[in-house]
Amino acid sequence: MSKLEKFEVDCLVIGGGVSGIAIARELSSKFDNIFLIERNLHIAQETSSRNSEVIHAGIYYDHGSLKSKLCLKGKELLYKYLEERKIEFNRCGKYILSSNDEESETLNSIYENGLTCGVDDLTYDNSLKSKYPFLSYKEALFSPSTGIFDSHSFIHSLSRDFQILGGNILLGNETLNVEQSSKGYEVLIQDKNTENQFVVITNVLVNSAGLNAVHIADLVNEGNTYQEEFVKGEYYIYQGKEKLENLIYPTPSKNSLGLHATIDLGEGIRFGPSAYVVDEIDYNLSLDQKSLFLKAVQSYWPSIQAEDLTPGYSGIRPNLKGIKDFVIDSGTVSDNQYVNVLGYASPGLTSSLALGIEVSNLIE
Repeated sequence: MSKLEKFEVDCLVIGGGVSGIAIARELSSKFDNIFLIERNLHIAQETSSRNSEVIHAGIYYDHGSLKSKLCLKGKELLYKYLEERKIEFNRCGKYILSSNDEESETLNSIYENGLTCGVDDLTYDNSLKSKYPFLSYKEALFSPSTGIFDSHSFIHSLSRDFQILGGNILLGNETLNVEQSSKGYEVLIQDKNTENQFVVITNVLVNSAGLNAVHIADLVNEGNTYQEEFVKGEYYIYQGKEKLENLIYPTPSKNSLGLHATIDLGEGIRFGPSAYVVDEIDYNLSLDQKSLFLKAVQSYWPSIQAEDLTPGYSGIRPNLKGIKDFVIDSGTVSDNQYVNVLGYASPGLTSSLALGIEVSNLIE
C-alpha cells in the first residue's frame, strides 16, 4: 500500500458551516498556515442554511449560559457587520404571543429573564389586534431588536474574509480519523472529489462539524461523554393573502421556541420549525407531522387551513442529550490544543461572530 502524503499546518478547522467559518476567520490573524475542511462540495449546506434566518435578541436563554452570552454579544457584532458590508437585513422585531393564563405566566418569565440578561427593550403591546386582526392571543410581548437577514450572503462574506486573510478552504474533504502523535494531531482526510486519502498534522485542531461534531469529538478526546440528539424542524410556506411586518412567535415549548411565522426579505411568510427527535439525517418533510404542525399554527392564527401551507424545507439541529446549552470543550494534550464545539444549534447564526472570539481566546 502506498504511503499517505502528509501535510503540516498550524491550525485545522473541521466544518464549513457558519460556526467553523466564523472561528477560522477569527483565528486567521493568529496563524499563517490555517486550513478549513468541509465534507460537502459547498460551504454551509447543513444546519447553517436550513433555518429561519432570524437574528435573536437573547431573551430565552439562562442568564450566564454560553447561549445567552454569545447571543447577546453576537447580535451586536452581527448587526454591525451587516451594516458595514451592506448585507441585507431587516430589524423587524417580533411578537411573542400567549394563548392562555399559563402561557401568560411563561411570557412574563421570558420578560423577566430578558431583563436579567440585559435585554431592556422588551414591552407588552396590545395594539396587535388592530394591526393583525387574524391573530388570536391573550397577551403579546414585543422584542424590537429581533430581525431577519440574508444569512447566505453573510456566510459567504465571512468565507471571503478568511481567504483574504490567507486562510485556505478545502471542500469535499471528509475527516476519517484523528490520532495523537509526537508531531501533533494526525488527521486522516479523504478527498471525496478524487477518493485520495492524506494526513494533515496540526498542533491546533478545532472541531465545529455540526451534525458530525460529536463523532469527531469522540476521535479527538477519548473522554468525551457528550451524546448527540438530532432534532428535526420542518417549514411550510404560507400561500394566503395576509402580510406581516413582524415575526410572530407563540410561547415556547420544552423542545423549541415554537412554530413561528417568519417573513423573508421578500415579504413572503413561512411557518416553522417544528421540533421532533429523529435518528437519522433525512430532509424529507413528513406528512404524518403536518396535522400537528397545522394545529400548532392555528393556536394563534386560527383561520389557517391545511391548503394554505405548502411544503418548504427542513433542517436538523445537532443538539446534545440532556443539555440545553452550547458546549465548548477544549483541552491541551502534550502541547497540542483541541476545541470541540458541540450542540451548536439556534441561536447559532446570531452567535457566530462572538463564538469566533470565544474560541480564539481559548487558543494560545
